[in-house]
Amino acid sequence: AYRRWRSESDDIMLAFDDVASGVFDAIPICGLLHPRVFVSSHGAVRNLMSASSSTTTQPGLRFPFRTKLTIAASLLAVVPLVALSVRLLDVADTTVRTMSQEYQNAIADDVARTIDHTLGTAQDGLDAIGRTLTDATIASADAVALARHLVSSNVNLDQASIYDARGALIDTIREEGAVRVAAPARLDDALRAAADRDGLATGGVTPAPDAPHALLVIPLHARGATTGYVASQVSLAPVEARVARLSAVRFEGIPNALFVVDRDLRVIASADPQQARDLPSAKGQGVLAGLDAAALQAGVLKTGEVTGPDGVARVGTVIGLRSYPWAVVVQVPARIAYASLDQMRQIIWVTTALAVVLALLIAFVVARQITRPVRALAELASHLANRRFNQRVEVRSRDELGTLGAVMNSAAADLAASEDRIRTEVAIRGDLRRYLPGELVDKVVAREQDMHLGGTRREVTVLFADVVAFTPLTERLGADEIVSMLNELFTILTEIVFRHGGTIDKFIGDCVMAMWGAPTHQPDHAARGVAAAEDMLRWLEAGNEGWKERYGAKIELAIGISSGTAIVGNIGSETRMEYTAIGDTVNVAARLESIARPQTILVTAATRAAASEGFEYIDRGERSIPGRAQTVQVFEVRT
Repeated sequence: AYRRWRSESDDIMLAFDDVASGVFDAIPICGLLHPRVFVSSHGAVRNLMSASSSTTTQPGLRFPFRTKLTIAASLLAVVPLVALSVRLLDVADTTVRTMSQEYQNAIADDVARTIDHTLGTAQDGLDAIGRTLTDATIASADAVALARHLVSSNVNLDQASIYDARGALIDTIREEGAVRVAAPARLDDALRAAADRDGLATGGVTPAPDAPHALLVIPLHARGATTGYVASQVSLAPVEARVARLSAVRFEGIPNALFVVDRDLRVIASADPQQARDLPSAKGQGVLAGLDAAALQAGVLKTGEVTGPDGVARVGTVIGLRSYPWAVVVQVPARIAYASLDQMRQIIWVTTALAVVLALLIAFVVARQITRPVRALAELASHLANRRFNQRVEVRSRDELGTLGAVMNSAAADLAASEDRIRTEVAIRGDLRRYLPGELVDKVVAREQDMHLGGTRREVTVLFADVVAFTPLTERLGADEIVSMLNELFTILTEIVFRHGGTIDKFIGDCVMAMWGAPTHQPDHAARGVAAAEDMLRWLEAGNEGWKERYGAKIELAIGISSGTAIVGNIGSETRMEYTAIGDTVNVAARLESIARPQTILVTAATRAAASEGFEYIDRGERSIPGRAQTVQVFEVRT
């Protein structure tokens, strides 16, 4: 508790200037704090007046106003322009990058649709052939003839190979004149398992004179069981033609801008027909750098700017196909993709440089016309700073500076008169704070406080803190010591109340009455009051050590707190009134204080409910209090 009091007491000491009624000379607490001098608001004003009356020395002219104005005017033109340029470049950069990605995605989707159409048409043909060969109602010779017809009529199907259930080749049906690509002698187990599971399996890609061929396999079913497989080496010539056309139209001959890779990251379709014939590996090249073949799956696999092993930065996209273990690769060198950004940067920075030069020239010319009357105004300002209010300035220019000169002359005359009024008002305000709450004083001075008798109903929390066994203390100590101890006690208690946003209502002998919720509404008035009471007791734990050392005595407080409705306002007569609270809430708080034990805080059930969480209570049950017919549910705050 003492360590907490030490940290909080520093804040209390610093705030005494607003509440002290005089000069307190070196109040030591517990003998551990350095002496502090508390100066009243009168002393603060006198110090301020004496400081302001000291002579002000005008510094030498090291940085002319003309130069400052020139720079300022230039900055006013340049800074917004630069900020706008940076913002435009940022927006343009984002837009170009987004459009580039969307453009590449659209081209990749175009190639993907071509692949789906080419292989999908071949798959449809294989399905028809499979149904024909497994249809028991069709004679074998007729089924074979119909299968040959289906091969020759399908534009993307040049051959169809029939395999038994173990994957062994039975026969191959070929279209006359088609490029002969050898069918596998046997389908491996993994390929057949994939066909059984998915209804379609894609095998490896085989080079051929016209274009690479992809192996498609579908299962044959009869009576609920797999009886064999039908497969075909499908030519990728349509895919290669579409890739070549898109590369020529969209990328204007940029090498390796668009190509398709298989599951082994080999190029199976590109703008260069010879490249696809050789099925070269593209692993680690361009945007494929760092991409593992095992990562091929449907969707965007990689996008953005990538610097490949060759050191060339490329903007590219890799999109995996949905139905086939392949990927479409689109990539363009960054210098080509972002060429418009570079051009925009050059235009913006050249424009900015020209604007800076033009702004400097205009600002320099205008600054020369302004600096002459400004010097005269600066001299008058120096006189005013040194409190020589009898000086005047003569500015002949018929512009705002001339108006400023006239206004400053008028201000010099008004300052002398207003200084006396300010000194008087500060002194009155300081005197009033000794008798009235600070917030009320501010409202009275601002003419915002209603000075008529009467009050309004307010939800408030009232606190009474009384010195226990004060009479024996006065018998043992002298009057001067008692007054000194009470002044120190009330000073600290007042500051604690103020720190928690409360108002000191009055001092009643050795008792202080405070309230929260008036004159300013405070939704948490109960929590503020209980927290202030806890701080009072914590402070006494340390403050008593200092009083024991100086006076051989200690002070204990009994505190009562009540929350509820009270009439708050001006009570008294037209000639003498007091801002206070009246009502049962006030009476209950006073009665709780009278029955509280030393160093205890008693609160009502209403205060406990309104204070919410953050405090611990001990239920003291229903208590009868003097002067009140009804009992009160009393709680003791655990400290």
